[in-house]
Amino acid sequence: MIDLKDLGYLEMAYALAEYAKGWASPNPYVGAVVVKDNLIVGYGYHEKPGSPHAEAVALERAGALSRNSTVYITLEPCVHWGRTPPCVEALLRAKPKRVIISALDPNPLVFKKSIKKMREAGIKVSYGLLAEKNRRLNEAYIKHITAHIPFVAVKAAVSLDGKIATKTFSSQWISSTRMREYIHLLRGEFDAVMVGINTLIKDNPRLTVRHPNWPGKTLTRIILDSHLRFPLKSRILDTHRAGPILVFTLAPFPTRKAAALMKRGVEVIPLSGDKISLKKVLLILGQKNISSVFVEGGGLLSTSLIEQGLADKICATISPKLIGGSAAPTFLGGRGVRLIQDAYRLKETRLFQIDDEIFFEGYV
Repeated sequence: MIDLKDLGYLEMAYALAEYAKGWASPNPYVGAVVVKDNLIVGYGYHEKPGSPHAEAVALERAGALSRNSTVYITLEPCVHWGRTPPCVEALLRAKPKRVIISALDPNPLVFKKSIKKMREAGIKVSYGLLAEKNRRLNEAYIKHITAHIPFVAVKAAVSLDGKIATKTFSSQWISSTRMREYIHLLRGEFDAVMVGINTLIKDNPRLTVRHPNWPGKTLTRIILDSHLRFPLKSRILDTHRAGPILVFTLAPFPTRKAAALMKRGVEVIPLSGDKISLKKVLLILGQKNISSVFVEGGGLLSTSLIEQGLADKICATISPKLIGGSAAPTFLGGRGVRLIQDAYRLKETRLFQIDDEIFFEGYV
């Protein structure tokens, strides 16, 4: 039977963990609450890599009151040294009576190890309450730590008839100003944003986070550019404070262009083969500790990620506009399916409205 007090305090811990969103990556988003005699005596969350973990912050606030307390944590405490000491050691020193953990950490270095240590020390430990909430909150961390590649969300602004541009490739702007503001808010939750070279040439984007809720937020900007057509007058080259710029290209490549880009601070990453391997790109990004990527264009890139099974989530803004024309590009092109039962069926969908437009998301 679920204890409603445990449920409430764990919800508080999750509310704290939400503050870490977009900042603590590639570490998980974690919150903790320390309760004694029905009073909250400590609380905390993991703010950013290298800073104290949620449990350590909460226990430090609680001080001596942590003894014989109940500690609520959204994710299993770590048992290994990283940039910070193991959180389980802080818990063992604090000597709480109970520890309520929402979800197990899928990291093989951690999985069930801290629970074993605490139980051996006589601490009552339970886990599993609100675990589904953690799966959604830490979807990027879970993907990165288990598959070693980033979580990939594909975003598109589409008209009611599914077009992402007109037949002349005019696309600014299908979505409204307020919807674009929301996309900037959403973009800040990710580690990186990715586009194809055609989007860079056509739209000349900066690919920065410009929402007031993300002061100082930086993003890794990723450009897929097979033949190194990257224009040296692109606006993105004047935004280095907004985050690194990575360009994936094919070898051999124009060395003079590469040298000019590198002089402007761009990292040029050559790949072998006759076309860029998206799986290889994601593996390299995973090695660089990039745990989440927001893909914002164009149609060919989105289609390739979906067809190759590399997209995890679809985020679409739907505008009440009709563009029409068989030559106008659609969000999903490619081969297409023969039968309705073969269609991609999105799961765990949700939608909401901003003015007269709809934001839709679902998992592939």
